[in-house]
Amino acid sequence: MKVVERPFSEFLRRPNDVVAELANHDVLLRRRNAPALRLSRADQHIDRREALEATARLLRTLASHSPEALAAALAEAYAWVDFLPESARDRFAKELTRALLAAASIDVYKSVAQVVHEWKATAEIYADPELTRQLTGPLEAVGGIVAVPAD
Repeated sequence: MKVVERPFSEFLRRPNDVVAELANHDVLLRRRNAPALRLSRADQHIDRREALEATARLLRTLASHSPEALAAALAEAYAWVDFLPESARDRFAKELTRALLAAASIDVYKSVAQVVHEWKATAEIYADPELTRQLTGPLEAVGGIVAVPAD
């Protein structure tokens, strides 16, 4: 959907004009020294949420029936996935599909962005062999051996 930007002050001066634009597109209200606000119709938001939930369900089904296809799609969507070891790619796919479905079910999506951000950071570590060695090798520290966490 097209998004039109307007200054927040225009919304304050002529709210009916800005609201009338919602028939054709969402409106992004730019504010000084504050995050922008997005105006959209509630029915369109519900449609978007249902579409995202359907997409999440399809991805989960694809992951269970053809994990190779989902892995290929993720590698195409996120080039940095190539730096992840195979086992990590599988965990990323499962975690992302789970996060998408959970987020769509409660209409809160920040966790999806966090999953992608954290896995991208993991790929950055694997992309640098020296950094990988430092972070996966033994640590010189005082104390006993720490067990490897279970998945």
